[in-house]
Amino acid sequence: MAAYHSDREISAAKDQPFALASQRPPPMLDAGRIARGVGSFLRRWPRVLNIGLLIAGLGLGQGTIFAVQTWLVAAGQYELLAAFGTHYSFAILGIILVDGGASIILARAVARLSGESASRDEIWRIFCETTAIRLLIASLIGLGAIVYALGIASDGFSRWYVVFALPGLLFWAGNAVGLLDGLRLSGISGITGSAAYVVTAIGLALAAHRSADTAGLILGGAFSLGYLVTLVAQWIALGRKGWLPQYRKMTRAGLFRSLKDGGALLFQSVPGQLNMRAQLVLSTAYLGAETTALFIYAKQVVTASTQIIAFVLRVDFPGLVEKMSGPREHSFRSILNAQRTTLYCAVALTVGAMIASGIAAIVPDFRLHRAATILVAFAPTILTLSLSLMMIQALAALAAYAAIAKSLAISTAAGMMVSYILVSTLDVYAFVLGEVTLNVVSFYIAYRDLRSLS
Repeated sequence: MAAYHSDREISAAKDQPFALASQRPPPMLDAGRIARGVGSFLRRWPRVLNIGLLIAGLGLGQGTIFAVQTWLVAAGQYELLAAFGTHYSFAILGIILVDGGASIILARAVARLSGESASRDEIWRIFCETTAIRLLIASLIGLGAIVYALGIASDGFSRWYVVFALPGLLFWAGNAVGLLDGLRLSGISGITGSAAYVVTAIGLALAAHRSADTAGLILGGAFSLGYLVTLVAQWIALGRKGWLPQYRKMTRAGLFRSLKDGGALLFQSVPGQLNMRAQLVLSTAYLGAETTALFIYAKQVVTASTQIIAFVLRVDFPGLVEKMSGPREHSFRSILNAQRTTLYCAVALTVGAMIASGIAAIVPDFRLHRAATILVAFAPTILTLSLSLMMIQALAALAAYAAIAKSLAISTAAGMMVSYILVSTLDVYAFVLGEVTLNVVSFYIAYRDLRSLS
């Protein structure tokens, strides 16, 4: 019996730790850890909100255009789609030229300066100077457009579209995108900017089955009305934040600096835009209206994806400026770490576009089969363009505008050359190789310049 009790005691002793463990009360919640987690979330919340609003603006705006384009592709309205896509593309190029890089200049100025009254005076002076330059550019573009519409345009759609779209360029000279971005309100900029796309989408739907003259008038007027609505919404949002527009005396040096920096910054976006317009011209000349319409439709998806990437970059730009201003923060690893969200989004969007379009492409009876096939080929350019933009954004954070201009001028020339040489043999897929060439060359040159600045 003694041995029996001894064995039980030994067995109980062995099991005791497990018994005690099972009887322990659940661990107390770490209040400090929870507080740190909540604090981290609250610090990230403005950034998350901005990205969410930018994506919502994209979905509402360009998503509406995409939906109308899908309807027109299914209905076989290739002539209207090709005409609209080409003219709208050049109108957007006009918007980019009018902005003249001023949005980045203003965002950088606001991010660097505090909220003191003296700093606000400086910001408003810079705003007045950049707006004066934008008005000058809009006037020059308008003069050239009038000459084209009244003396060169050979069809009614072009003539009426150009005339009625011109006011939109003048409106955009007073845009407040840079102020909103610098104040970390880029989400407001995105959601208000969707109005321009929604109004254009409504115009595109109304233009279906109309005469060429009427369709051009409707779509040109919708373009101008959309940008007027966007402009008013931006200034209402700023006014509620206490940023009402104020005039400050401009200086000759400030005007010259705005012109010089804006001209350099234009090369951050214009070369890629010129590449797209060159592809449209080549497609119209070599491939016909139907292929051009399908190309525009597929590129709409790629453009929407890269705009989401651009939204993330915009939200991160003020923080990147601060990070890049520190010592030894120009390495490739530090640039990637500062823009990890951008990289993750680029990979996810590339894979998602390839899977979705791949599924649609293998269904031959699907009415968008050809467009999906083209999209499969273009999907990898989402990733290559994103990597290029990450390097260019780092140069912009260092105010290395001349380096950006050089990088994109060389890469765009290379991409356009590849597209031109191969379009007659590779059809629309020559444009894929052209864009990959552009992005790879741009990435290499920008990375090399960043290393020289470190």
